[in-house]
Amino acid sequence: MKYSFSAMLFCMTVFLSCTGKSPNTYISSVQCRNLENPVCVDKATFGWQIKSDAQNVIQTAWEIEVASSREALEKGKADVWSSGEKEGEAQLGIEPENSAFHPGHLYWWRVRIRDGERKMTPWSKPACFSVGPGPAKENWKARWITAEWEDNMPMPYFRKTFHAGNRIERAVAYLSGLGCSDLFINGARIDSTRILDPAQTNYEQYALYSAFDVTQQLRKGDNCIGIMIGNGWYNQDIVWGKGFGYGKPIVLMQLEIMYENGTRETIATDDSWQWTTGPVTGTNIYAGETYDANREIKNWSEASSDCSNWKKAVMASGENIPKELYPQLMPPIRLQKVIEAVDMWQDREGNWIFDFGVNVAGVPVLTVRQPGGTYLKMRMGELLNDDRSINYATTGVFATNVVQTDGYICSGEGTERWTPRFTYHGYRYLELSGMATKPELSWIGTAPVHNDVKRQGSFECSDGQINRLHEMAIRTMLGNTHGIPTDCPHRERCGWLGDAHAVAPFENLNFDLNLFWMKYLADIHSSSSVFLENTLHQKLHNNEFYFADKQPGIPFMISPGKRLCGVASPDWGTAVVQLPWYVYLYYGNKEALELYYDEMKQWVEHIQALTENDIVPYGLGDWCPPGGNKEIDCPIPLSSSVFHYLDAETVSKAADVLNKKEDAATYEALANRLKKAFIREFYDTENNTFGSQTANAMALAYGLFPENSGNAISDATVGEIKKHHDFIHTGIFGLGRIGQALSRYGNDKTAFEVFTKTGEYSFAYMWEHAGATTLWEILPVSEASEKVCVEGASSLNHPMQGVYDAWFYEDIAGIRPEKAGYKVIRFEPTMTRRLSWAKGTIETPYGPASSDWKKENGSLYWTVTIPPNTSGQVIIPRGKETKLNSVVIDNSPSSHHLPSGTYQITVKE
Repeated sequence: MKYSFSAMLFCMTVFLSCTGKSPNTYISSVQCRNLENPVCVDKATFGWQIKSDAQNVIQTAWEIEVASSREALEKGKADVWSSGEKEGEAQLGIEPENSAFHPGHLYWWRVRIRDGERKMTPWSKPACFSVGPGPAKENWKARWITAEWEDNMPMPYFRKTFHAGNRIERAVAYLSGLGCSDLFINGARIDSTRILDPAQTNYEQYALYSAFDVTQQLRKGDNCIGIMIGNGWYNQDIVWGKGFGYGKPIVLMQLEIMYENGTRETIATDDSWQWTTGPVTGTNIYAGETYDANREIKNWSEASSDCSNWKKAVMASGENIPKELYPQLMPPIRLQKVIEAVDMWQDREGNWIFDFGVNVAGVPVLTVRQPGGTYLKMRMGELLNDDRSINYATTGVFATNVVQTDGYICSGEGTERWTPRFTYHGYRYLELSGMATKPELSWIGTAPVHNDVKRQGSFECSDGQINRLHEMAIRTMLGNTHGIPTDCPHRERCGWLGDAHAVAPFENLNFDLNLFWMKYLADIHSSSSVFLENTLHQKLHNNEFYFADKQPGIPFMISPGKRLCGVASPDWGTAVVQLPWYVYLYYGNKEALELYYDEMKQWVEHIQALTENDIVPYGLGDWCPPGGNKEIDCPIPLSSSVFHYLDAETVSKAADVLNKKEDAATYEALANRLKKAFIREFYDTENNTFGSQTANAMALAYGLFPENSGNAISDATVGEIKKHHDFIHTGIFGLGRIGQALSRYGNDKTAFEVFTKTGEYSFAYMWEHAGATTLWEILPVSEASEKVCVEGASSLNHPMQGVYDAWFYEDIAGIRPEKAGYKVIRFEPTMTRRLSWAKGTIETPYGPASSDWKKENGSLYWTVTIPPNTSGQVIIPRGKETKLNSVVIDNSPSSHHLPSGTYQITVKE
């Protein structure tokens, strides 16, 4: 006997109730502003996860309490805010009503919910948060200070001594050192793995500050605050020219001390602070850092240190002083686990070359014993010449006019350990020179450097080549996550909008980037907000350029910073529409739409005004196919028109979410009109194709094809693959969509063959012949494409080429968001006929969701986990017999909507 899904679920519910087992449902992972117990946020928004061993768990109501102390909260005294019991399933982004939070004060909160049976859970464990000073100048006692700068002057130390009273309850330090800074208190570095802090912004408008709970570092009596500062992005005046910096480094710091008796004390930067030059004798984010250990001042940040010869700090001024300050919410950039060198050898010039085995963004970690005054010079690159010396060309020397170089002058005092703090590099190989003795392999390691973003996705399958591609995408992505989504970690290090919207889906599946993208969206917004006369624009119909006024709200190609590269083209500027939507889709963060809806709408209107018969005639196109951009075979008007359609459709959906019904209807109608124009202009009805792999893949991805022609277009894509050595011939727009264009339309065999092919014209060629450990700007999938990349001095670390990785999660593991924040999750593996097993897990905002399947003895065994208060749209492959939790069910139709829980599905083929 076969049961329907609804009957099956009813039986399961009855069974659970009859066992006498009481399901254990409770609250976990409580977060404020998407952070656990944050030291500092800009405002309070609450979220939580529900844990349960029951099926079909939903939330029907919630209640939050906020108190001024933990003791008050635990006694049930919500003296700050009590929501009362609120009906509904909402558990993300809950904002307290009519509540003011005092900066620096530590607040405590908890939450409980009612489930579908109206049973109330216990209160969650108490959690805490505090807000920081507001963005405006009047909210700060601290003032920007600097040093008396001279040409070629070493970077300064800053310090301030002060007296602290007894019985300190809490102390929080707020620091913004521009370009970047390190904080010391009483001789100890605070948060020693945190570097390049704070992240880059449009400094003339705003800067970020970092917050540190330093309660344990203070003591009764005399204390000392010390700050080391570097040029960072603020004073980057070597690469791209003098006009790309903002001025000499500046620093603002405010320490708030709260005593148990309720009094407060503020220590803030002003002209009573002191400075002197330190051991960092040169620093540039691109060029590198030089450190003279003989210039170190011992105990310089101790209160007892003699600083009688230090100078008085200078009050900073000028047009590039940030007008506003905001707390840095996204994870900071950190030094990661050190990678040891795997080999070393001497080149013909006598330099020693260290090989770290993988290409990363990082900094050298030096451990040496050398005579005093020894100058150790380290130069970094990604590639070797034929004679095994380092080829620096791919790090962008032709553009930057610098080789990535760090220098360390030894003090001669025993074993010395050093790591640069104010720069980073992209490299696999390091050249060492200047040593007095033969080096050892252990002298130099490499610490990868990137934002300490939380891994939330995992993927693995039965094919080792696909797993290797996944690992390469992750390594490349992390090597380009440095406060902004960079294009490469050496040549440009820029936040190109086109790269950002391309990589967002695959990066969001792997990492929690909610706060990272919100920061970058603020960068785009601030860059876009200006009016500029006579600004670079792209010319219609080709890639030439012209000059015209740039209107507020329209983005540049790059953000943030002063290197803008003109007004955004249609296929790059689409980021202003797609990124807010991705933040909403993957993280359930509605704030992204609320903040940037007007700019999303303005962008669609801007591009629509440039269309000719509803076709967008210009753009950059399907960037970096295997033969380079001269071989882009997808017409630029086609790819740009796809993005314009997608933008119109996305604005319609965003308007619906924001309850802007008239706008939703307007942009839905526009999208429908654009779709008709697109098919009319580009579809070859006789051959059922749009003419290239990318063109077909993009059309299939967004439903831009005549009804019932999807399979035929996919078949035509197979034909296009055969024309190109049975392999992919796409740039980044096609590469991210080609897998689904095949596997979702019955061509899973070709998809498998493409991604597992070896030899020339394959992904395997990248590591088998080119030695790649990261993804190159032009993928070296053949001898010809490797030559194009190397001879063109293209980067060997470009995350835009990792866009294929989304298909691994969505179609191989079979898991993706169907509704915002994974409130509804789509489970649909399309490669079960080609692989032996696959598994993927994503830590959604609601909890872990997973899809784990394997093929054994002619049957598919599939385990699906759906987190509480969500549901799953599960598409089960057809077979002779289908079982759900060992009970035979009717699998016609094959799409089933399941409530939360874990399900064992068996399909006999």
